[in-house]
Amino acid sequence: MMDICAEKLKQVAGDRAILDEISLEFAAGAVNVILGPNGAGKSTLLRLLCLLDRPAQGEIFYDGLALRAMRRGERTALRRRIGFVFQAPLLLAGSVEDNLLYGPRLRGMDVSGLAIRNVLQTTGLEGREAQEARQLSGGEKQRLQLARVMLLDPELYLLDEPTANLDPLSVKNIEIAITRLAHSGKTVILATHNLIQARLLAGRVIFLKAGKLVQAGSASDVLSCPLSLDIAEFSAAENIVAGTLVRRNGRTMLDCGKLAIEVVSEQEQGAAAAVIRPEDILVSQGPVSSSARNSFPGSIMAAVDLGLVVSLRVDCDGVMFTVFVTRHSCEQMGLRPGAEVLLTFKATSVHLLASG
Repeated sequence: MMDICAEKLKQVAGDRAILDEISLEFAAGAVNVILGPNGAGKSTLLRLLCLLDRPAQGEIFYDGLALRAMRRGERTALRRRIGFVFQAPLLLAGSVEDNLLYGPRLRGMDVSGLAIRNVLQTTGLEGREAQEARQLSGGEKQRLQLARVMLLDPELYLLDEPTANLDPLSVKNIEIAITRLAHSGKTVILATHNLIQARLLAGRVIFLKAGKLVQAGSASDVLSCPLSLDIAEFSAAENIVAGTLVRRNGRTMLDCGKLAIEVVSEQEQGAAAAVIRPEDILVSQGPVSSSARNSFPGSIMAAVDLGLVVSLRVDCDGVMFTVFVTRHSCEQMGLRPGAEVLLTFKATSVHLLASG
């Protein structure tokens, strides 16, 4: 595994800052997911980490050694410890096996037939050794690109949107391969727009916007407790409720018009938004015995079967909530569009963000 950190990293294009003094650490031996909208600087950051480009300012440290302090030979040795999977597959003319063997041949590496079979099996391409690489489907080409890097066995994997626009089977195969890489002790840095993928794979999440670092931390902290509305909205938080903070009878409330949600906050007034996870909301057909301070009647507007759970859209006096219930509970309580329910959640379950 490889330890990497960046200090005040800056990259420019003309007079525009693509990365603006980014300082962060990556988790070694884990999947680090870089999230952010288009133009956030995700691909630029990956290119800097791979030594394809040099930063305008700042420093990158690999296992404690500053990149600028490395001699030419040390940089070459470092590059050989890094594998890059581009968003658009870059393949050579020839067979799948030709593509796999080209990199090891340049490095003077002996590669066994067993090693080739292993990477092809891991990426779901077993038995394709003799097939013309450029005749593969888009998903197969991307998997071949990953297999080609895996055969070199780098310590660091940099993956730029490796599953963008791929079929579900190819996405699943690549996600399984990424999980196995992290479990084997490899450091993985993955840029993606796929929020489900981020929740599934990430040990650490880094959120960029317009070249600036907005938040970095564990996946649960960043995706469930975002520091800004930008992250909450981008991460498709199901329940974001805007309002105004007020004090009533010694309690802090988020006034949302007809609805007032009790919250826990040091801030007592001003515009704010509440983020509430669907799994933190209890659905019942009537009052329940609970210490929760928020309880609102509502009407089910839609019910969507997601497999293990059913997603309900519930209208509570003009405020729409998304809640998850098990399929069994849904059937047992007769939860269907038009049914009246009670939504209950604790004040401590409300993640509050300043807005406006």
